[in-house]
Amino acid sequence: MLRLIPLAALAVLAGCADSEPPDAAQTDESGAYNMVQPVTAKLDAEEAAPAIGEWRRSMLEEKPALLFGPADTEPLFSLRCAAGGGLLLQRHGAIAIGSGEQMKIASGGQSEQRDVEAVQGPPPLLRAALAGDDALVARIAEARQPIEVAIGAEPALVMKSDPLIGEFVRSCAGETAAAGSEAAKGAAPEGGTPAN
Repeated sequence: MLRLIPLAALAVLAGCADSEPPDAAQTDESGAYNMVQPVTAKLDAEEAAPAIGEWRRSMLEEKPALLFGPADTEPLFSLRCAAGGGLLLQRHGAIAIGSGEQMKIASGGQSEQRDVEAVQGPPPLLRAALAGDDALVARIAEARQPIEVAIGAEPALVMKSDPLIGEFVRSCAGETAAAGSEAAKGAAPEGGTPAN
């Protein structure tokens, strides 16, 4: 009985073999098979899916920051408050850039470019600095559509929008206003009017 099992298996496999020649419709005039070419079209930015990750509050260089990326990993991107209510846009990781490269930031059909500087350190990053009165700061805070960041020829990092972004950007502006208020208090005499 045990000798019949291997023979039965061979009989089943033989029945599965394709005994018919390939269909002639699958060949071109030279007799070669038609090959389907792989799809190589690039996705438009509007069609690109957001990267895997979430926005979360944290600290970078002992300052409050908003990080984007998968949980429990190094961030892919971060926002950090800058002087005067400005914002630092930071693309993390080793990204090769040439001289004069710029960061392209797009959301809601509008895009702008800013100069970047390379920052060494674990992890290395590329940073674009925005002044507090830069219209792009407000646009990032109010973004309701994915935010895309690209540097040079690198593929864009597409990040979903989140209410945390607006809260964080407004807190940066609030820190500046609070610091200005404290400085004004320190300059005023006890009577409440600043000295001339």
